[in-house]
Amino acid sequence: MHIATKITLGIGSLVTIVSIFGLVIGGSMLDSMDSNDESWAGELMMEEKAPLDYEDNFEWTAIYNVFVEEGYDVNVEVLNGGDNAYFESCDIWGDCDFYDFDGKQEGFQYIGEIIVDESGIYKISFIVNGDNEESPNVMIREESITGFFGILGGSFGCCCGIVILIIGLILALTLKDKKVVNPNKVMIVGREESITPLIDIQKDDNNDIPQEIEDDLNPDWWK
Repeated sequence: MHIATKITLGIGSLVTIVSIFGLVIGGSMLDSMDSNDESWAGELMMEEKAPLDYEDNFEWTAIYNVFVEEGYDVNVEVLNGGDNAYFESCDIWGDCDFYDFDGKQEGFQYIGEIIVDESGIYKISFIVNGDNEESPNVMIREESITGFFGILGGSFGCCCGIVILIIGLILALTLKDKKVVNPNKVMIVGREESITPLIDIQKDDNNDIPQEIEDDLNPDWWK
């Protein structure tokens, strides 16, 4: 198998396995939540009486649901949030009844959520509207969305891993390994050189003319 094919298939397999693992973890986090429990709307972060300014650390990986005691009108504002953190009323999306059943907070009404784009310490102002001199209870519940990110990232990773595996399979069908010749089986082809046998020229004892040359000069010597 070609080295590029091996690398591609390896990366595709690794990405797919890690993504499936993320899907399982994210799904288990969501399944562990009970819709009949108050924590369905998030873990209790703060419950105090308004008006007040509340300061705390807020993370971008969470949604902060805001509840006000029933029968009261409270204005909520993030004083130092700018574009990084802000309050969004439930009237914008028309979902003020979102926690009327699942995750219902007895004696409270859901009024919106604090959205954090950048983690940091923010100051939240709660101002009671109207002439009511009473101090209603206000509450912030922190709802982690890491499980959602796990499912979203796992799904995306699985798609990428499958695509990479498909590319690896295509490479496996198209790329071929270079054949390696065994050096022990290499045949060296060269030129054949004719070797002329040496003629043993014997000299006559009586003269300096070689015997064979003398015979050639007297072709009829045998007659």
